[in-house]
Amino acid sequence: MSGTQYIPHIIYSTALTSISMHLLWQRKTADEDRARFKAQTSILQDLVEQLRSGKPISDEEITKSRNLARILGEGKQSLDKAKTNIGWMDVLWGRKTLADRGVSDEWERKDLEQIRKEIEAEH
Repeated sequence: MSGTQYIPHIIYSTALTSISMHLLWQRKTADEDRARFKAQTSILQDLVEQLRSGKPISDEEITKSRNLARILGEGKQSLDKAKTNIGWMDVLWGRKTLADRGVSDEWERKDLEQIRKEIEAEH
């Protein structure tokens, strides 16, 4: 009976820890987004300044700058959208990595393929 008096405190401390971790994650995500948008804006502003100055710029350089801005803006965004679905099981027990889900690493697959080729070469 003496252990049951601490159950509410355990629940409160778990909830408080969970909320604080969630807020920390949100703050880090916002900082990353802000830095990414700042970098994208900087790349595009440099391109605009070069175009307005009248300096000859090759189409390759324009395409390179646009792709760099697009990669910075869109590459991470699709990853963030996949990470936004966080359930309580993930909060309490942690998120499973790709290896935990049964998806093998690319290097591991290459090693296995190399070993298979070596074994076939011996026979």
